[in-house]
Amino acid sequence: MPKAKTTARGYGHQHQQLREQWRPQVEAGLVDCARCGKPIGAADAWDLGHTDDRTGYTGPECQHCNRAAGGRAGAAVTNGKRVELRHSRRW
Repeated sequence: MPKAKTTARGYGHQHQQLREQWRPQVEAGLVDCARCGKPIGAADAWDLGHTDDRTGYTGPECQHCNRAAGGRAGAAVTNGKRVELRHSRRW
């Protein structure tokens, strides 16, 4: 099954615009990951992270941290565990 387009997955115009605003700083290697605090390298893959409750954005996150957080939350739901929502950084 093909992956849905970004807008269909909840990453519409606002998300894409905000990511583009961050792009020059991230690609210059000037931004730290909003989750782990380590620098995002200029050539590293990154995502524009959002709060775990999806009500706001946390800022750029290294792709590993961003996708691992979603995996942990999904596994907790599958396993019937309560997930503690956190906000890694306020922007």
